[in-house]
Amino acid sequence: MNLKELDPKFLKRVDSHNFDCVDTLAEADGIEFLCPKCFVTNNGPIGTHGVICWSPSVAQDTDPTPGRWEMHGTGFDDLTLVANASSVALVGGCQAHFFIRNGEIAMA
Repeated sequence: MNLKELDPKFLKRVDSHNFDCVDTLAEADGIEFLCPKCFVTNNGPIGTHGVICWSPSVAQDTDPTPGRWEMHGTGFDDLTLVANASSVALVGGCQAHFFIRNGEIAMA
């Protein structure tokens, strides 16, 4: 699955509870997109929740926590999230577990 299918948005942190959408990865502190597991389960965006992944520069008083990923690439087409395990694992809810590499979602 391609990240661009999941309505991604780059985010700029304003404070611990607020953020703005920005146009480029260079100005972003994070990314929001639709959950790839629920997108498949729901056959699209209706009923599918969002996922936010923050960069390491975002303080732990900003939800969601604790995960933080370095964002490598130039945009949605080649974005790779990198951390110790590099996967995104949602705790609770749908328990989605996946990787984002070169703009592609790979379920774990």
